Amino acid sequence: MFEIIFEIIIVFLCGLFFGSFANVCIYRMPRDLSVIKPRSRCTQCEKQIKWYDNIPVLSYIFLKGKCRGCGSKISIIYPVIEIICAILFLLMYYLFGFSYLLPVFCIFSFSLLVITAIDFKFQIIPDELSLLLVVVGFGTSFLNYTLADTVLQRLIQSFLGFIVGGGSLYIIAVVGKWVLKQDAMGGGDIKLMAGVGAFIGWEKVLFAIFIASLLGSIVGFTLILFKKIMRKEAIAFGPHLAVGSMLTLFLPPPAVMLNTILIFEEQLLFKLFLR
Repeated sequence: MFEIIFEIIIVFLCGLFFGSFANVCIYRMPRDLSVIKPRSRCTQCEKQIKWYDNIPVLSYIFLKGKCRGCGSKISIIYPVIEIICAILFLLMYYLFGFSYLLPVFCIFSFSLLVITAIDFKFQIIPDELSLLLVVVGFGTSFLNYTLADTVLQRLIQSFLGFIVGGGSLYIIAVVGKWVLKQDAMGGGDIKLMAGVGAFIGWEKVLFAIFIASLLGSIVGFTLILFKKIMRKEAIAFGPHLAVGSMLTLFLPPPAVMLNTILIFEEQLLFKLFLR
């Protein structure tokens, strides 16, 4: 029991510190700035932030959400991102335990979090993050027992996931532009799902795209209904793809879900028929 608690604390703390790095990526990557150097600075007064003022969540609380140097307000988004990242890491721990797949899927969830935040605000998906997903996903596929039983099958599944994930959205983009006479899918979305497919395989990546499309339709319709956006106004699809991709880790395989739905419909029709 003590060992499990210790592991949970370690994973949570790692999540907080990676969440702090996620904030750096979210701010700098869309601006084509290095995420490694220089050290973090206040965006208002440009004063370098001391290490003790850069402790995830705690520094925000102790500083009361203000810069020590100039007193400007620090966005609540920073600690929120850190906490979300820590929760995502704990969810990965729930799925994979303290195993060799834990850091692999922590990278997966970290990348999707950063992509979600960047695409939501700037409507771009940095190629570096998509490439990271491709390299890590395919590079560790031989260890990824969620893909298949044997090493060869895992490699094939990862490669097919890469092809199907990116290829399916590429087809949608080409057909959509031909039919609608405008861009229907961004290149960033295509690269993102190629990377996701390398992690979760071709069946689940198609399922992730389906979930994302459903979520996007609901969100888009709601925003149009409340007149937050115009009918043909584009919305970021990356966050929906990221959520759909994460959900596939927790949902049963698509074939199992389809079979369950068919059984439910059969039972429902049988009851209605008997009545």
